[in-house]
Amino acid sequence: MMFRTTSVLCLASALFSTAALAASLIQTATLKDLQTVGSTNKQQKHQQYDLVIDTPSNEYVCRSKLGSKVKPTQFVVGSTVEFKLSGQNGEAKNPAGNQVKCVIVRVAATPAPQ
Repeated sequence: MMFRTTSVLCLASALFSTAALAASLIQTATLKDLQTVGSTNKQQKHQQYDLVIDTPSNEYVCRSKLGSKVKPTQFVVGSTVEFKLSGQNGEAKNPAGNQVKCVIVRVAATPAPQ
């Protein structure tokens, strides 16, 4: 009985970990825009940013996490970024290796070229 329970748990964890890995998608994208969000105060000293990331299939608005330090000069609008999408979370990485973890707040379909 103990062996069977352990086997079932191991099999279930292997299936769920494979599904979790398949859920994250890494793609090359273009940083379309970078805008500030809200304002800073004594408790919250770091500015939040909205990154508009354009992929071949969708356009994502991804908001930097509260409290994370982002240097906007490292992310040039119009440049290519590596965008990792995992559920509601995203991560943008520029060619220099700087990255921003963010939360998806909006998704829009990219119109097909004519």
